[in-house]
Amino acid sequence: MNFKTRSSFLALLFNGKIAHIINPWVLRLNFNDETITVEKRNWYFIGKDRNIISFRFIRNIKIDEHLFGADIYIKAIGGNVSAKYLPKRHLRRSQELMIQYNNSKGKRHVIFS
Repeated sequence: MNFKTRSSFLALLFNGKIAHIINPWVLRLNFNDETITVEKRNWYFIGKDRNIISFRFIRNIKIDEHLFGADIYIKAIGGNVSAKYLPKRHLRRSQELMIQYNNSKGKRHVIFS
């Protein structure tokens, strides 16, 4: 199962981040490979910057909600990753999917610590 969301146009507009409308943040959850990918197109539009984190290295996931949109901060072993101004309902859904996935693994195989 996969889940994908990107920065909301309205959240970027109302929070004054107009420059990021043409290159928004993208958050992907891949439950088959057990990875979270955060990507953002370069300012030169030639390539993308991708940060891929395996579920087993994640230590903390923080969701910061704004009036329009929300940010997600993922703390992992060796670094941090963030995606900004994502739709709130998509982040709530991703949180539910991660918790369900974690619970489906059983008590002996906790993915998210």
